[in-house]
Amino acid sequence: MYLKNKLNAKKSLGQHFLINTGIQQKIADACALSKDDVVLEIGPGKGAITKLLAPHVKKLIAVEKDRELAQLLAKEMTSANVEIIRQDILDFSFSNAGKAIKIIGNLPYNIATPIIEKVIQERAICRGFYFMVQKEYADRLIAPAGSKTYGSLSCFVQYYADVKLLFKISRGSFRPAPKVESAFCRCLFYERPPYPAVDERSLFALIRTGFSQRRKTLENALAAVIQKNRWGVLKERAGIDPQLRAEQITLIQFVRLANELIRITSEHSHPNH
Repeated sequence: MYLKNKLNAKKSLGQHFLINTGIQQKIADACALSKDDVVLEIGPGKGAITKLLAPHVKKLIAVEKDRELAQLLAKEMTSANVEIIRQDILDFSFSNAGKAIKIIGNLPYNIATPIIEKVIQERAICRGFYFMVQKEYADRLIAPAGSKTYGSLSCFVQYYADVKLLFKISRGSFRPAPKVESAFCRCLFYERPPYPAVDERSLFALIRTGFSQRRKTLENALAAVIQKNRWGVLKERAGIDPQLRAEQITLIQFVRLANELIRITSEHSHPNH
């Protein structure tokens, strides 16, 4: 038996243990593993998924923050291809796991965004990112322009990856049962973004500013970034109506807007060119 009922979930770490064996198997199957895969598992908990993944991969590195769980996992997971590391995943260097890894994990709600940001930073070595999050958070990741859940997080993740919600997981699949539904998602990173920004930092700053005041038009929300007299040229070149709100602007349009803004700024600073 794998750590069954030996430890209670710790509220401080946002722990909810997946006990539905059907869902455990569904997660393992969704990760499309092969014998050559090196897997980094985030927050293995009591090892329910770990034990399903380990026999099918070359190496599995499980990073667990909870000391007691890490110790028990190390005792019970004795396969030569499994390594248990007790560390906060945000402090763990992914490159220690290898050059082409699959990342699989249950992301605690309070640190889901920092973990996703870290994986995006390390995307060059990631062959696929499979993760469980709260359903409402998953909805934000996959949201298209025009929907209520669409925001700067949607744009950030979709810029770098093809992200899909694979299936929903009911509250009753966990002990203790969380207050909300969960979802299992997959991120496959692009070799390069389909619509590349000239300056990614500027792009995301523009998007965050646009969404920071959702009810305002772009012209008003971006007043501190874009001078009013520049909107005429921007509208013509980027094809964006400044009277629209951020949630009505697609990611491609945001990229166009950010790129044209840089071009216009450059033209104004070098008027003789």
